Amino acid sequence: MRTRVKIKTALLGLTALSLLSCAAGRTPGEHIADMPHWMGGLPADAPPRRGTPEYDEFMAKRAQEAARPKTEQQQPK
Repeated sequence: MRTRVKIKTALLGLTALSLLSCAAGRTPGEHIADMPHWMGGLPADAPPRRGTPEYDEFMAKRAQEAARPKTEQQQPK
């Protein structure tokens, strides 16, 4: 009898968590991406997400770098 109650409670808890994750309107990947790096989220140097203004700036900067002549000697960093 107690085992059945524990199982029902666990299933109810999992159901509630599932519904809460759906209510936010975001995918699990977006939740993970917004987590700090030490919790398993994206590292600080990861490129921005598509569809954001930061992504457009990132791509413009990347296009400028690609259009730059490659014949000039690269400076050591």
